Amino acid sequence: MDSQEIVAITKLLDTYFEGNKEINSKKILSTWHKDAQIISTEKYLGMEGWVEFEEYYKKQIDNDMSKWDINFKIHSIDIFMNCAIVKVEVNYRVDQRKFDEIQYLNLLKDDNGWLIYSKIFKFY
Repeated sequence: MDSQEIVAITKLLDTYFEGNKEINSKKILSTWHKDAQIISTEKYLGMEGWVEFEEYYKKQIDNDMSKWDINFKIHSIDIFMNCAIVKVEVNYRVDQRKFDEIQYLNLLKDDNGWLIYSKIFKFY
């Protein structure tokens, strides 16, 4: 695997992770292609749900970021030319509630760099 591509993908994912840690939908969406899709058996509103995500979680924690914690662990990055699949484990804490999620992020690289094109996820 090309180490430069791994660095570029990791940088993109760091921005995605930071956006989630900050509950910042604009930062999160900056890492996604405009036509990206999110697929799950979970109740989910699609890409437009990011703004609702921000409002929902800020309300859940009464805008007290000490009640919010989210951690990401990259399990694997598989790259072939301009395509990549990343498996990510996510651990959430929302006030006293804790839950986990596995995400499979599909990325494509164009002239502007890497972007997330789709996400499949499952809470557990």
